Amino acid sequence: MKAIAALVVSLAWLASATPAPAQLIPPPLVGGPAQPALQQLRPPSPIDQVREQALRRSAPLPLPPPPAERWVPERQLYVPEVGRPLVVPGHYERRISDQQYAVPTLPAYDITSGLTVVVPGGQRPPADLRQGP
Repeated sequence: MKAIAALVVSLAWLASATPAPAQLIPPPLVGGPAQPALQQLRPPSPIDQVREQALRRSAPLPLPPPPAERWVPERQLYVPEVGRPLVVPGHYERRISDQQYAVPTLPAYDITSGLTVVVPGGQRPPADLRQGP
């Protein structure tokens, strides 16, 4: 009788110590809308959580603000008031908006005669869009 009781106790102990077969086999990977529901039933392991965080794409960075000043290289322009082409030296223009720049007062000069003409500063369109200095 003692042997049977010992056998029953040891079998009960072994049965409780080993995991059930359903606990050993992870559920199959399911994609789509069923994925969140499946993760509620069996949450991912800590290693899977770290892997997901490491492989997750980060949000894109915002675009940097446009520069406050822009360099306009030296250029040669035909000025109808003078009647000949003048050279406008390189200079910086301060951005007011996408369509307007603050242009400083510039000394434009004629290559052939050396005549210097002062071009008053002011608000103008971007240098690549305007035809004058």
